[in-house]
Amino acid sequence: MKSILKNQMEVFDMENSTLKQKMTNVFRRYGYYLLLGVLVLGAILTMVLIGSNSSKQNVTEPTSTKVSPYMPVLNATLYKGYYADELCYNSTLKQWETHNGIDLAVETGSSVYSILDGVVKDVYSNVLDGTCIVIEHDGGLTSKYGSLSTDVKVKVGDNVSRGDIIGAVSESANSECDAGAHLHFSMFDNDKKIDPAAYLNISTNK
Repeated sequence: MKSILKNQMEVFDMENSTLKQKMTNVFRRYGYYLLLGVLVLGAILTMVLIGSNSSKQNVTEPTSTKVSPYMPVLNATLYKGYYADELCYNSTLKQWETHNGIDLAVETGSSVYSILDGVVKDVYSNVLDGTCIVIEHDGGLTSKYGSLSTDVKVKVGDNVSRGDIIGAVSESANSECDAGAHLHFSMFDNDKKIDPAAYLNISTNK
């Protein structure tokens, strides 16, 4: 009986030794590829985690692309504010009326600037408004510059950039002669009149 057990133990030891030798040979032969596979898998997982964190950051921390407007004239004084829903007195025409823009008093010949990028849609002159330029901007905004000199710097169809000089201030608006040299500035949002002073962040007591 002892002899049989001894023989079985010897067989088991031989098989165990053979298995270890086979495992050692496999590792020696394919160990490089196994290690390379582990490294590649680790790199892929790292990239996935970084991409996931980056996407979350982009969602929770958006950046603003809004461009602040340029002032249509510099160093001006607000002569008259915006009265779209109430009447104000026009001392030139001697009558009460609405005032769908703001009057910015400044010296004759002062440069007038486009408040934003846009396209010139109209350039015209009449007795009451003087020479005017109308510019359309992105988002349905339109700006109108009145009481300009006839020496305008743009024509219909021109592309203008924020801060480009488009004309000069004069006293061409005969309906507002008492205001002297000034820019009559109006704005529209999808053809609806809006307060230019509020848009340009100009404080006013009207």
